[in-house]
Amino acid sequence: MSITHVDHVLIAVTDLDEAAKQYERLGFHITEGGTHPGLGTANRLAVLDTGYLELIAVRDKAAAWPELVRHLEQFGQGLFSFAFASDDLDADVEGFRSRAAAKLRSLTIEEPREGVLETPGGKRRGWRKADVSGGNGVNPFLIRHDQDGEALRNRLFGDRPPQPHPLGYGRIDRLEVVFPTLEEGEACFRDGYGLRRVGEQSVCPSRQGDRVFFPLSDGQLEVIAPNSADSPLQDFVTRRGYGLRGVVLTVPDPDAAAGALEARGVRFTRSSASGAVQIDPAEAAGARLILIKG
Repeated sequence: MSITHVDHVLIAVTDLDEAAKQYERLGFHITEGGTHPGLGTANRLAVLDTGYLELIAVRDKAAAWPELVRHLEQFGQGLFSFAFASDDLDADVEGFRSRAAAKLRSLTIEEPREGVLETPGGKRRGWRKADVSGGNGVNPFLIRHDQDGEALRNRLFGDRPPQPHPLGYGRIDRLEVVFPTLEEGEACFRDGYGLRRVGEQSVCPSRQGDRVFFPLSDGQLEVIAPNSADSPLQDFVTRRGYGLRGVVLTVPDPDAAAGALEARGVRFTRSSASGAVQIDPAEAAGARLILIKG
């Protein structure tokens, strides 16, 4: 399998500097980011042990990703989509095409194209990506950076040296991806992206949803669908069709993280069952972030 892990999560924001301040208040170290020449967007990053969170804003609507412009206009700030890291992009694109042609005709993967980011200090880093179109939601895309491992991680910090997160954020443990039905969600990642689920279907009582898990080399996807008209997932499906609803991040000590957030005046709730910390989306530019021990 050449899809390895979640490369990054895109969080759509209207004011990049204001969003960066919000995330710094949450205990993230936020890079200065940069601009995407010719693509009408700019970003700032929270670089994690593997992967990163990308705060992305539109600077030129005419040049920017149409789905991103539409998302901000229709839904406002919040989780937009995510990217899978690929260690063989061309093979993944060909595999996607052959599987989709046989079983999943609603989705189409595009030819890989090059992208570049330029930092405020003039440094540049590049990648190749393949977008996925079709369906009734925003689809994750595939990406292959021009460097890997620690070399890539250092370059993600841009003009300044790598810095730890004051709250100790570690990695992306899993993503919550919501679909109208579990069958549709499983088909998307199995027949399109070539992922294989593990375990049996289970029920999440608190979200009133049926779910399955797709493991990656680091982290996993939780694909979940509402099983009741009263499910809190139902509103997301009605508004968005399908897509990314939540991001689970690791911290060394959830109790210590909760104490630090409380001291900073950040609103959050805690799970009585697991102790997970769920940050109020209003404190995170509309994104639903959950913190667990890891």
